[in-house]
Order: sequence, then C-alpha cells, then structure tokens
Amino acid sequence: MLRLSIVSLLAALLSVFSAGAQAPDSSALQAIRAPYRPLAELLTESPDEAPTAGNSVEILRSGLDKLDYLVCDMMAARSYIHMEYFEFFRDTESRLVRTALRLKALDSLEVRYIEEDFMTFPKSHAYFNHIRRSGGEVGHYSFFRLNRRNHQKIVTIDDAVAYVGGMNIGNHYFYEWDDTHLRLTGPCVRKIDGIYERMWHRVGGKPSRGVTDPVPQVQVPESAYLDVIVQESSDEPERGHITLESFLWLLENSQDYLYIQTPYFTPPREIREAMRKAVARGLDLRLLIPEKTDMHVVDPANRSYYRECLEAGVRIYQSSGRFDHSKTFVADDYLSGTGSANLDGRSLKINYENFTYFYDERVAGDFKQHFLHLLNAAEEVTFEQIDAWTPGRKLGNSLARILAPQL
Repeated sequence: MLRLSIVSLLAALLSVFSAGAQAPDSSALQAIRAPYRPLAELLTESPDEAPTAGNSVEILRSGLDKLDYLVCDMMAARSYIHMEYFEFFRDTESRLVRTALRLKALDSLEVRYIEEDFMTFPKSHAYFNHIRRSGGEVGHYSFFRLNRRNHQKIVTIDDAVAYVGGMNIGNHYFYEWDDTHLRLTGPCVRKIDGIYERMWHRVGGKPSRGVTDPVPQVQVPESAYLDVIVQESSDEPERGHITLESFLWLLENSQDYLYIQTPYFTPPREIREAMRKAVARGLDLRLLIPEKTDMHVVDPANRSYYRECLEAGVRIYQSSGRFDHSKTFVADDYLSGTGSANLDGRSLKINYENFTYFYDERVAGDFKQHFLHLLNAAEEVTFEQIDAWTPGRKLGNSLARILAPQL
C-alpha cells in the first residue's frame, strides 16, 4: 500500500496534457517521409498495424519508473486492463502488479492476463487464482508449444494508455537491469489492443466487451514527446517474419547510419549478408551488445559472430556493468524503435514478438543520444581482442554457435 500511495502522489504531480487528436491512418501514412512509407506499408499486415498520428510517447529506461506509471494507470482504469508478459515473477513488486489486477477485477472491470506457461513453469497456475477468484480471466499460451514461445509484452488500459517494450514483470527488471520500455497514449493504443486481442483469441479467450465507460483523460508527463507517428508491429510466425523483413529493410535502405542495441546477438544468415552489403555501400553500422548477459550459454554464442561482422566492416561495442536488456534501433535521425524482439533467430523466425516504430525526429534524437552515451562507456571490439582469445574460449564460441538458432 505504501508504493500505491507513492505512485498516486507521483501521478498527482505530473502535468496533464490531452493525448492529441486522432488522425486517420491514411493521413498518418502520408505524414511519414516518402522514403519511409514503403516500410510503413510493409509493416501494415492488418489494420491493427497501421501507423497512427497524434500519439504521446514516454520513453522509460528505469524499471521503477515503469512500475510506478503502470500501477498508477491500472488503479485509474475504468473499463478494462489487458496484459501479457513473457515472464511474471513471484517477487515483491510482481505481487504489487498482481494485486492491482485483482483489485480492478473485484471492481467489475474486464481484467485479462495471458500467461506464458513455459516461462512461468514451475510456478503453478494457482499463482493467478487470485485474479480468477476476483472475476478476472487468465489465458494460457500452452506449455506444450515448446519451440514457439509468446515473447510479446503488452498492456492496454481503457483504449487510453499502452505499455510495450523489453521489460517483463520482476524485481530484477525494476531494480537490477537496464532496459527500455514505452508508455503510449493516443490512437495507437486501440491498434495495440487489437494485436493483444489476436493473442487472446489464440489462447481461447472470449471477445472483449471493450470500453464501457468514457475513456478518461490520460495524464501525460512533461517529458513525453507529443504528436508522434507510431506504428506497432506484431510478428506472428504463421503470417511470416515481419520483424526480420523490417530489419532487412533498415539495412538495405538506411542512408547515413543505423545503430542497433540488442542483448542477444545470433543473427540469421539473411541479416549477416544484409549487414555486409550495407557497410559495403557506406552505411555507418554499429552494434551495442552486453559483454555478459543473464544466460551464460548466450555469451559465447554472441561472440561467435564477432569476427565475421568485423570482417564485413560492422563496428561492435561491448558494454559492461549492469546488464542492459534493451532492444532498440535508430536510423538517419528520423526512424527509431524498440520492442520485444532480439537480433537472433528465435525472435526473428520462431517466436511471437511485438515491436514499436517511430517516424519522428525528436524520438530518434532521444534514441541516438542515449545510444552514443552508452558507447562512451563501452569498449569497441577489435581483431586484436579476438585473436587474443584463449583456445578454450574459441572452442566454446564455436560449440555455442551450433546452438545459436535455438537460443
């Protein structure tokens, strides 16, 4: 209850702005710079993935900031809360989010949570019984779909506010790791909820009754970017590999630079070949990858691709210190994005993922500035470093690369 008081106080101190006028999808597409419209059209696999204008974007790089905003918005909900996460832990702050879901279910709101059975194992389904007993609904993405996981991270509330990005629900996301998440308001929220509804239907859920009370005026902090063109993309493997296609488009069409941050770097052959061609035509391509991740087998798998990338002219930087779980990109001072997808074969070819794209100079400037700030504390990988690796490390890298497509 103390944290709920804190987040309520925080919300009271925020400046309030309107979410912005809703613009028709066709107007949003025409407002995108002409060279980038083909990407927007590529990403629009359904009406839910069409770009929208008039959105506000708050970039959250602090897990506690995300937690405070999220719980505050959940407690202010009037009609529904729809939520799905790849991981939802049993620690203290996770229970706070679960309690907020339960309280709103008791208040007769439509409360829905999609549980990823594989990643919540060995936690029993009883962990979410509080929500069910309070009137909420829990859908299960089956444990037995062992290879194809639901890696999406989506929260939508009242068609008014959405959360997407890289953070799951757990104390290490809130206290120990660095990551990038988004709080969005405006017409993009209904689009994102449409993507959520597709997954809800996939796990056997009933249709939503939608908004039953007037959509509240959402609090937007002064630090948010206003009137942004936003496009949410859902990578659903049965429809193809849209995130893979979008990164190939970025590599083929970015003119000046493309900066990519990813914690897990085991790129499929198509990406590696597109990187080589991009650098050959003069693109400044830089990658930022943690020196150590949360998965020991991933570290040598990441390293196994370094020499090939350096030989192609790609610049690779390794960050040390706190593990950074962010998945971001920025290109040419205009296009940027973040989401759940890593630059690896599992995200690009197997899992369900969601990614958010921004066609906006201000947001791109924010992502670029943050990326360059991180580079200042990172170390660039060189051939000399790779040549100095011990025989044991080189062997470990080679063995890990065999497993890379499934990591």
